Amino acid sequence: MSTAFKIIKWLLKTFFKIAGSLLRSMLGFKEKADKIKFNGEVVTDKNFQVLNKTFAKDSTTAYYRTRAFSYADVPTFEALDDHYAKDKDRAYYCNEYREGQNYYLTKKQTIVTIEDADIPTFISLGDGYAKNKSNAWFQGIAFKVQQVASLVIIDTHFCKDDVSAYLNRLPIAGSEGKTFELLEEHFARDAANIYYYGYTGEGQHICILPCERTSFQILDYRYSKDDNHVFFLGFILKGIDGHSFEILPEGYAKDKNAVFFREGQVAGADPGSFVVFEENGIYGHDYNYARDQTSVFMNDRKMKDADVATFKVLGENYGSDSKHVYYKTRVVKGADPATFKVYPHDLGNADSEDAIHKFHEGVKVAVD
Repeated sequence: MSTAFKIIKWLLKTFFKIAGSLLRSMLGFKEKADKIKFNGEVVTDKNFQVLNKTFAKDSTTAYYRTRAFSYADVPTFEALDDHYAKDKDRAYYCNEYREGQNYYLTKKQTIVTIEDADIPTFISLGDGYAKNKSNAWFQGIAFKVQQVASLVIIDTHFCKDDVSAYLNRLPIAGSEGKTFELLEEHFARDAANIYYYGYTGEGQHICILPCERTSFQILDYRYSKDDNHVFFLGFILKGIDGHSFEILPEGYAKDKNAVFFREGQVAGADPGSFVVFEENGIYGHDYNYARDQTSVFMNDRKMKDADVATFKVLGENYGSDSKHVYYKTRVVKGADPATFKVYPHDLGNADSEDAIHKFHEGVKVAVD
């Protein structure tokens, strides 16, 4: 079938569809309603209702996405937001995590049922928070607050009442709820304190910064300073000159005396001439090249073999100078810097090549 014939066929089909719709409208006929599908099948129950993008119900059953919970009282079942719902007897919190194209519910198979919800006063606050006249919940789990009546959410992980502020379900020690507010990046404050919040290996944490409030500055989401100290992720970096301290791209920073990568010092780096290679860009990942007047560095390590005068960034953790190709900080054995190139995308068994060989993560691989 020729392309021209396909176009003519499509135009005629579209014309008759539009003409038919106009004719039905002129004659007073109603458009045929689209069939509703749920979980891949056409819904035949005329009482089926889509409550929002995650909850639905029919004559006998309530649903969260594709999961039915038939123990709900269907006539009184209502969605409060995308995760909370309630009926006359209970409240429910439903969530899932995604793995590929598959969704899993909380604990992979359960819906959290809140039995003591005092249904008439149970409401969703949004972002996983809910409350009734006497209790509060985050992601379906109750937590203690000082004053439920004044409880409001601040954002996804924070709420407050008139007495205290809370991170998820945990009260923030020393906080004053009435004046607590989030600042840019990972910082917050109230009338008495400035806080840093972020993630550690043990999950989220928040701490009071021992800073001088009037001179405090937020530098980025990791670094901050006052006239006396520089802070990294809420912790004091000792021995740093706050007046000359500045942050650089890709996790680097420096003062008049030294260069730093994250919370550690880059040994042997000259702060006066230290710069980060602009070519790192999106290819840098967690491995970032920089230089001073005599040496090349990756993160906090000096590359003793690299020639600073001819070194260039190639991308995907590769760099080269006039004599060698490097993967991160090590020399790629057998690679020719004059003909070496990095593929735009990893092809699985190889991510780079020179005129003779192919390589993957800095190791020579066989050519099929």
